[in-house]
Amino acid sequence: MIIYSNNKVRLRHIETTDAAFILDLYNQPAFIKHIGDRGVHDLEAAAAFIQSTQEHYNNFGFWLYLVEDKKSGTPVGVNGLLQRNYLEFPDIGFAISKHHWGRGYAYQSSLAVLEHAANLKLPEVLAITSEDNKSSIALLSKLKFTDEGKQIIPDNDESVNLYRKVIR
Repeated sequence: MIIYSNNKVRLRHIETTDAAFILDLYNQPAFIKHIGDRGVHDLEAAAAFIQSTQEHYNNFGFWLYLVEDKKSGTPVGVNGLLQRNYLEFPDIGFAISKHHWGRGYAYQSSLAVLEHAANLKLPEVLAITSEDNKSSIALLSKLKFTDEGKQIIPDNDESVNLYRKVIR
């Protein structure tokens, strides 16, 4: 199901047929460094991970979406909204494949996700980043998120940067 489309990107639900792309993306060094190892180490695990995300769609009406290049239909990354149990509002999460860095996909897909958040009538969207993720920090600044300081993730006591954007 297509969620959003503009002249650069198309966002759609991730399907089990996207398992090879998810396997590649989730095992890229930058993904593991800044987001973490999600245990997606073979095609079966990638397909199972995709299946398990359906519950988040059903419970909240959003999750990560596959970001495709609008002209070619090539998958380039993921972007969407996540409802974490330790944050009061959903946070935006994105990862673009290293093969497509520097082409505006993260920015364009994030604009689409923020428009989607407005359509869902969310009052605010948060974002968290690792403290050394300069690219994500720069993108959040460009998207007009405000720096809210540090947040400790309860599950692992990791300190991350917290950002906030008022939507409405």
